[in-house]
Amino acid sequence: MNNQNRPEIITIDDKNFGSHVEHWSLLTENPTQEVPKWLGLALETPVMPMGLCQQESEMDAAVWLIQGPEKSAIQFSQVIEVDNNKPKSLKTAFPIFSSPYTLDATVERVITCKSNTQAVLQLKVNPNSVVYAFDSLYSVNHNQYQKQQSYKVQLNGWAYSLEKVSDHEQIVVDDPASIKHHRALNEILSENNGVAPANLQQLIDAWEPKTEADKEPVTVDFSKMVAYLYGEILGQEDEAWFQGKVVGKTSMSALNEDYTLYDVTLILDENQPATLIRIATKDNLYKNFEIGQYIRGNIWIQANIYAKNTSNK
Repeated sequence: MNNQNRPEIITIDDKNFGSHVEHWSLLTENPTQEVPKWLGLALETPVMPMGLCQQESEMDAAVWLIQGPEKSAIQFSQVIEVDNNKPKSLKTAFPIFSSPYTLDATVERVITCKSNTQAVLQLKVNPNSVVYAFDSLYSVNHNQYQKQQSYKVQLNGWAYSLEKVSDHEQIVVDDPASIKHHRALNEILSENNGVAPANLQQLIDAWEPKTEADKEPVTVDFSKMVAYLYGEILGQEDEAWFQGKVVGKTSMSALNEDYTLYDVTLILDENQPATLIRIATKDNLYKNFEIGQYIRGNIWIQANIYAKNTSNK
């Protein structure tokens, strides 16, 4: 592939990606004992996904990506270093699961490591928003990504913590500059049918209160807010905070454990389709949220990319 057609690539030290130990701890309290057993179990009925590759010759001969057990709701991915078509060493391993939802996104940036075994993708999901996600298929996909190419992306999240958002949760804003910004923004958007004009910031700066009421503190209701904040550390942007509406709830069983699955709105931009993510948890404290409620918490976001978006839009 022409290197000029690749997305922006940033390479950092492997240690900056952090460890997958925290991720395995979401599945078991004894990862050092359980994970080696699971990786062995995965090799009994393995799958070697090709991702975006159309034929084996397109795949990186220096690594194998092995997933398994084949029919398990939760699978274990192993990136194995290969020398002369023989396995040499295990480079990294992490748990994965699947979601029924796909969205169209472009790969704007690839944040990878010096060993080239894993990466975090910056995915542009609509004209105004990006999502950062750990690339669960990076070992087979990394030579395939092209900038400005739309892909079918599946987003999944493993939950560290979740909580219900209280009804009518509010905050009172009494800072004069913030009050002015809030009232100016609302008035300008109202005058423009909800569409931000090109000179929005200039109009906000020029706006002045017309009455004393325009200067009064503003009460903002956060209880029905959809929000997403990616991690601040380079290479760990996939560790995210979110707040969103539960639009689906189901469950799955794996490794003699029951997992609750929540389908949640991760991003909700005006005039754009909602960005949905499926979140998994086995913690009993997080199993009683209901469809229609708003929840928030910390999650580890993964992306699976198996196909280009070939539709003509």
